[in-house]
Amino acid sequence: MQHEELCREVERQLQFKPKVRTDFDYLSEKILAKTHETVSANTLMRLWGYRESVNARRSTLDILSRFVGSEDYAHFLKERGLADEEDPTRLPLKGEEKKSPFKEEDPTRPPLKGEEIGQSNRNTRRVLITPIRAGVLCLLAVVLGFALWHFFLRAPLEEGLPRGAKDMTHLLSNPGFDPDKLDAWTFEHGGVTLAEDSTLTYYMKDFDVYQVVHGLPAGEYELRAKAWQLPKDRESARYEYEQAEDKMDGCFGTNVEIYAGPFSKRVKNYFSEEQGKWDNALRFVVLDDSVRIGIRSSRNFPWYCLAKADDFRLFLIRKAKTETDIKELVALRDSAQIAENVQQPPKWSIFADMWKGHEEPLPEGWMTEQDTSCCRLVHKSDVGRGFGDSEIYLEYQSDKPAKPGLLLGQKRLLEPGTYLISVVAFAHDEKGACSVVFGVQGMEKRFSVPPMMEPFAIRLDLSEPKELTYGLWALPGSNVCRAGLCLLELYDDYDFVNNPKGLNYITY
Repeated sequence: MQHEELCREVERQLQFKPKVRTDFDYLSEKILAKTHETVSANTLMRLWGYRESVNARRSTLDILSRFVGSEDYAHFLKERGLADEEDPTRLPLKGEEKKSPFKEEDPTRPPLKGEEIGQSNRNTRRVLITPIRAGVLCLLAVVLGFALWHFFLRAPLEEGLPRGAKDMTHLLSNPGFDPDKLDAWTFEHGGVTLAEDSTLTYYMKDFDVYQVVHGLPAGEYELRAKAWQLPKDRESARYEYEQAEDKMDGCFGTNVEIYAGPFSKRVKNYFSEEQGKWDNALRFVVLDDSVRIGIRSSRNFPWYCLAKADDFRLFLIRKAKTETDIKELVALRDSAQIAENVQQPPKWSIFADMWKGHEEPLPEGWMTEQDTSCCRLVHKSDVGRGFGDSEIYLEYQSDKPAKPGLLLGQKRLLEPGTYLISVVAFAHDEKGACSVVFGVQGMEKRFSVPPMMEPFAIRLDLSEPKELTYGLWALPGSNVCRAGLCLLELYDDYDFVNNPKGLNYITY
């Protein structure tokens, strides 16, 4: 098809060939920015042959032609001396015959001029069908049909499953996240976020999506899901994944996990497999008829962090039949439960357990150098702005401009070592930007805070114990009347080459 030449011209302008979903998302954004017209990523993937192909709309080809600099698709073809074969109104080319609108094999078409209706049915021999012959033919048809179903039409179990495994996916409700049946799932954090293709999608936001499955006989099961996580921006994540010696079953750098009861497994890294092959498998046991299955993350908010999931499947690997089987499954379940209990979830420095309400000027552990009678602490649910699932953030608000000094901050005595302080913050006056910085008192490292939420991070290398105050500071002449921060974190034992060693949090 001639639109392939148009696709090649798009690739020449992009200087790469789109292959994965994020490439087509990027191309869709570029088209919108240049032409102010929209072509969805799904449509682009069909044009490039990565989805089930359909005839391209003329309007879509016109938009792509304008993207590469032509007036429309007809002009694009004319510039290259190509015939517009996809135009149904064009005249046939020289030597090209116009096809009859009737198919030759259509028995209902009228005969053409000079053509006679065939007489082949006149000498057809009659065959006598007796009841015995009819019974034999029916039996043969049944046997042949069963063989055809068994060997060709029956959906085979998926690759990697042992012989005797049984597909139990029918017990799952809406395993593919049909938008019309989302009530089957519980969205405990992060809300309902679906991509255009009904894929569960979370960008820089924590989440927990699950359902309870009933009617399961005691036994060992396997939960599968197409899921992946891009833990950072593409360039950084690709480099770190390629340089990692131990990719941990394709999960290097990820923290999103699929789970079933106390059993869990991290999903694969975006760079571990090609597009469409991110199958994750989790073995677990069921002893009491039901189990909670789902996908979750409490660390999906780092900058540019993206997670996707779709197509959950459930398989019974082996059914418990003896007392020995039950004891073995109980041991597996108890071991998984112990492992889950010893996991230490991250402790946020400004989460709700430290919130004391609007009656208090500041939560415990926080300080300010401002007149608290002229400012107040703001509590927000679901901050949004693309920076995760923080249930609260701190905000300085005042009817009067702040005086130079600390707006919101904390003081800590730190032992010798390497630390990372990170935060998401904003600040502005009545006209917009103002002179507010995020930094550490007595140190040169600091960042100017913009009017909208932005992430910042400061590295500290201490050779001796030191008491430090860090946070948002108003500079002389700033006239700041509003400033806020969320996700303030302090990491110790930070490895800036290979990323955090276990992410040891200093809690407050």
